Amino acid sequence: MSSGHLLVLGASVIWILFCMRFWYAIDQEHTWQRRFIAIGAGIGGGLIYLIGVMMLQMLKEPPPPVVDEDTEIRVSARKPAVPKK
Repeated sequence: MSSGHLLVLGASVIWILFCMRFWYAIDQEHTWQRRFIAIGAGIGGGLIYLIGVMMLQMLKEPPPPVVDEDTEIRVSARKPAVPKK
């Protein structure tokens, strides 16, 4: 796993932990608020990971062009120009 993937994964985990901090802060009587926070943590963490991996693919250097070794290049000498009379 490359360092870029680790950074994306780390950002995703930090988002989930950040949301779970608010989840713990909300009183247990407010179950719908806690559910929405948990759903937002999961969806947000997944989107951060998905978009981060897509951006890493876009930033990757393209591979060098493939040169076909079977092609032959022939070079022939030019005929000397005929002087005009």
